[in-house]
Amino acid sequence: MAACVLLLLVLALGAVLDIGDSFSSNSSSSSSSKLLAVLNASAPVNEVLFHIDVWTGEADVAGALRGPASSNLESVIRSEVSGDWKRGQVVLQLANQARTPELKQAIYTGLWKELQQTKQIYDPLKILDFYDQLAFNSDVPPALLQLVHQAFISRSAQLLEAPFYTNSRTATFPLVDSLLHRLTFSALDYLRDILELVYDAVLALETPLSVVERLGNFTGSLTQLALANLQLLQREELTRDEAAADTLGLAMQDNLRRLLDQPSFEQEVEASLRQQIYAQLPSDEQLLYTAHKVCIRNVTDSNAYIYECPQTYLICSNARDPKKAAYYIQRGHSNDSRPQFAFYSAFWRNRYILMEPSPLATSNTTNAITKNVYSRANISWWRVVYRKGGVSLYDAATENSVLCGGDPIHFDGLERHVYTRKASEFAAHREECTWSVEDCSDAT
Repeated sequence: MAACVLLLLVLALGAVLDIGDSFSSNSSSSSSSKLLAVLNASAPVNEVLFHIDVWTGEADVAGALRGPASSNLESVIRSEVSGDWKRGQVVLQLANQARTPELKQAIYTGLWKELQQTKQIYDPLKILDFYDQLAFNSDVPPALLQLVHQAFISRSAQLLEAPFYTNSRTATFPLVDSLLHRLTFSALDYLRDILELVYDAVLALETPLSVVERLGNFTGSLTQLALANLQLLQREELTRDEAAADTLGLAMQDNLRRLLDQPSFEQEVEASLRQQIYAQLPSDEQLLYTAHKVCIRNVTDSNAYIYECPQTYLICSNARDPKKAAYYIQRGHSNDSRPQFAFYSAFWRNRYILMEPSPLATSNTTNAITKNVYSRANISWWRVVYRKGGVSLYDAATENSVLCGGDPIHFDGLERHVYTRKASEFAAHREECTWSVEDCSDAT
């Protein structure tokens, strides 16, 4: 019926409209797609809108000629989509065939309204798909693009708030996971804008500490988690309560260390974000990731640096010597994915700080030391535990021994040996077994 009406209309207005050829070549498609017939027309906009009103049963032709393009096209678009948003993708593709910018823009606006009427607006992924398709077209009104973008950011933020309202570390959020996965293919600016709204909302309802802790509920990519932590750190809400500053700081450091524990952190996260993460760590810990070379000093003495003893291959705590005390750092992960470090001499080039196994570590003997730390060619891994005022170094293989030094009782003339104690005795010898990490990158 619509095709017959259009044919009569064309014959009646043939002197005004020049669409006979295009309609004839598309007669089969016009019966199934009114919009395609409109787009194939070369008539002025008002006359095309006249056709639209005839198809949609409008009686007031004069009023139709005065109506805006978007108003007249909406009924045609709804007819094309018919409640199935997948057909909206076809309509969007057809818009590229429109002969005038006014028609194109009317179609884009009509589709945006249809997206909302079919309730696709509740799914941020559908909004993002629509936005990405609009962004490919240079003639989309900037105001419409901004409107769709803001709707996507707002709806995504509402979705990402969910993990902040549960104490459960085992709770799952499939929709959040899907959104974060999709965002791995998008610019980080999208996530930055979303997180800003998320933090506005959750920090108004939850304590800063709970927000910091619940950030661990997210399972996004390492890059996304790095950005989420860094953006949270910038919020002034985290600095309001001075009494809670230490607790908040430790909680944030726990979050960051969970990132560093991931074996692929350095490969997946870009250098600029990694440097921002490292900058939030205590100085000793930061240097283990950023310094080209480090020196390790026992905190009992301002001049007690680890390197090879003067007369043996044992390791001593010697007077500072920038050349001999400098060590390159090798980072790795144990079988359980935890970070571990090896220290490779920048002076001797082929020697590591190595601990030989000691039966004392598992014996019942108390308050005893073992001089089993050498300068050797074999790699030896250490587990680093971060303390207030320094770090402690544990044998990564067993974690039964901790590296100590500084007690003159265990020196032998010029040989100021370092030694190991049982890990269980650390608390009784905390200062002895704590080391300061210093930047020796300039040592040559």
